[in-house]
Amino acid sequence: MGTTLTNRQKNFLTSACKFLCGLAIGAAFSFLVQRHETTNNEETAVENDYPQVYGVDVSFWQGSIRWDQLALPCDDAGFVSGKIPAPRKHRPVQFAFIRVTKGHSIVDSLYQSYYHEAKNQHIPCGAYHFLTDSVSGKMQADVFLSHVQFEPNDLPPVLDIEIDSPTIIEKAKEWLEMVEKECGVKAIIYTNMHMYEKWVKNAPLLNSHDLWLAKPRGEMPDVPNCKFWQFTHDGHVWGIIDNVVDINQFNGTKEELQEYINTKGISPKG
Repeated sequence: MGTTLTNRQKNFLTSACKFLCGLAIGAAFSFLVQRHETTNNEETAVENDYPQVYGVDVSFWQGSIRWDQLALPCDDAGFVSGKIPAPRKHRPVQFAFIRVTKGHSIVDSLYQSYYHEAKNQHIPCGAYHFLTDSVSGKMQADVFLSHVQFEPNDLPPVLDIEIDSPTIIEKAKEWLEMVEKECGVKAIIYTNMHMYEKWVKNAPLLNSHDLWLAKPRGEMPDVPNCKFWQFTHDGHVWGIIDNVVDINQFNGTKEELQEYINTKGISPKG
């Protein structure tokens, strides 16, 4: 003869089943979370051991940046191309150059927030000025110095020379003299390969500076004093959703980058 369960017994069994299912689901979720965190920690350790050193340069054109999520997609060997490989792997951004000013009238509206947010993530920062030929280099240097922030262990300031003009070298000399005197370190010159060959290469005051060269294709330029190489203008990275970004490689290891900052970057005053 079969046993008939009362409503009270049915309710009890239903509640017990729900409770046990909840425990099972909770345990499974906890296991997956712990496994994900462990995997991420292991991946981060591997990423930090990659020999290449990569960074970005940004201006207000990049819009909103999640600096706490900023990372560079890479392949299994740690190489960054600016494209998003599959399967998804990533590595940290190890330096950032941020635009401060352009000419004598344009101040980048996102410089201050970018700088502070990058510093909060312990990303070494550098500041750059886009040189124009419309006014003197001294006037442009004055605007740059009025808005830039320098803190100990920042990268040297950067002068961006892209305008192909017969007067651009004289304006560059004026800017360099004023800014280097104020910040106490030698600046970096940023330019493209056309401008390097036409103007910078044969200007002793400029070619004696460390160089950051834009060359979107091929390998790092075989140029004396080339310390940074901008190899793509349309890179895709985690943390910048609405736009592409310039990606750069330092000519050396992460230990050599730190040594570069220690010896050529902004030093404590006093």
